[in-house]
Amino acid sequence: MPHATATPAQPFAIREAVTRARCVVLDLDGPVARVFAGEPAADIAREMLSLAAHDGRPAPGVRDTTDPIAVLHAHTAEMLRRDRDPGWRRTVDALHDRLDAYERKAAESAEPTPGAADFIRACHASGRGLSIATNNHADAAVRIVERMSVRDCFDGPVVGRTGDATLMKPHPRALLEAMRPGVPAGLHLMIGDTVSDFHAARQIEMPFCGYHRHERGRQRLLDAGVPLVASEMGEFLAFVAAADR
Repeated sequence: MPHATATPAQPFAIREAVTRARCVVLDLDGPVARVFAGEPAADIAREMLSLAAHDGRPAPGVRDTTDPIAVLHAHTAEMLRRDRDPGWRRTVDALHDRLDAYERKAAESAEPTPGAADFIRACHASGRGLSIATNNHADAAVRIVERMSVRDCFDGPVVGRTGDATLMKPHPRALLEAMRPGVPAGLHLMIGDTVSDFHAARQIEMPFCGYHRHERGRQRLLDAGVPLVASEMGEFLAFVAAADR
């Protein structure tokens, strides 16, 4: 198994990806901030699972998950499988409301990713378009970048999940909406920290660079076929500056 560290060719390849990009699309949780730093995601997932169980509508395959996004996706998929059964619809709506509220609260204690704000400012100063494509609620994303004092750097949209959680990444909807009109996907660059991010970008042939602060997370990206994986957002910052010299 390859070790999740940069190869000698990787810095040059990341520079090439950044140099080519006219627009950068960022995932929120990871590259920009730790959304649930102050509101543990596992606690939220357990509360959502308890809500669904109380309704008598537990979705299969997520009983032990600690990911609230996975809970929402699984219950939405089950509702659709049941032809939008009204009871399941009520449960899914309640799960949406619960997660939306938690994410808005979590935005107030989210921890900015080191180097993210500097990277965002550098991209903006270089004339690159900036947008966000996240599986989190758009309100939470907007509040987080406001707290980081970089909201004005995003000339592109902040795209969050819709009422249909099956359209979250790896579905490419969010990336398609985050793209700058008239600019081909190949002249964008997405930076994300999950395999779902990578698969969404690959579906529309958008160049992708991975980021993860943990080695295990970097290894997951490498194992999925992500060719470029950084361990710090500062790695990208260096290449924005270098590309513009």
